[in-house]
Amino acid sequence: MTLARFLRLATAAAPAVLATMATPAADLQPPGALLHQGEWGGDIGTYHPPDAWQNLPAQRWPMDGWGVLVIDPARATLTITPLSVAAAQRRLKPIVDQVAVAAGAQGVDVELPHSPPAGTENDWYLRVPGLVWRAGTVPLHRFKNGTAELAPEFDRRIQLTLGDRPFAFTLQNGHRTADGRPYGAGVQFRLEVDGQRYDYDLGGYGWEARILALGDFDRDGKPDFLFDIAGSNSGHHAVLLSSVARPGRNPPTAYLTATGC
Repeated sequence: MTLARFLRLATAAAPAVLATMATPAADLQPPGALLHQGEWGGDIGTYHPPDAWQNLPAQRWPMDGWGVLVIDPARATLTITPLSVAAAQRRLKPIVDQVAVAAGAQGVDVELPHSPPAGTENDWYLRVPGLVWRAGTVPLHRFKNGTAELAPEFDRRIQLTLGDRPFAFTLQNGHRTADGRPYGAGVQFRLEVDGQRYDYDLGGYGWEARILALGDFDRDGKPDFLFDIAGSNSGHHAVLLSSVARPGRNPPTAYLTATGC
């Protein structure tokens, strides 16, 4: 997410009844971690460490099991590259150093803010315990608008196929007035595949939920999603991997939040 987008989000007016930032339900903690190069030092547009690592010094973040996901919008593909521990330490160092400095860690000499290293602006770093990434490129669904991105209409059930596997999904605004009108708070996502239903709380405020990528990221034959979810002065990204979901209510596989102020 660009700084300009964060600034736009920061200036959006939030309804008085809402808190500053909404995130997924606390009792359903995402099992994975999602990182992106950018501002991690606490200034405008800063990203926040995964909830599970809030009390873990950045220098002790796990470095095994990471994969780099890169979207090619023109080709509508997603390229996945597994990272060795040494490669993850090198690639994630700009993020780790910023978080360490912001936390007052000793022995870390980094000037903030930190610009993303050249060529990494589109990299998504994803770690899911137990998942071993396979290197390669997977096709993304190209919607009728000609791109791999879509801002689905709320309350509209969309039916698609992945290969020869049919599936359907619906996004809803989770908070409504007594007469059914949306407040503009909370995004609920429902996926229907193989006769099963998977429900997710994607947080945010429900003003906008955009699919950035839809395809079989983890090669299990079922659809996976990367979402961009607008907030008031915050922005969120959520990854949903079908291989770690169960029928019923699920947390996002991984979640990344950034605040505008």
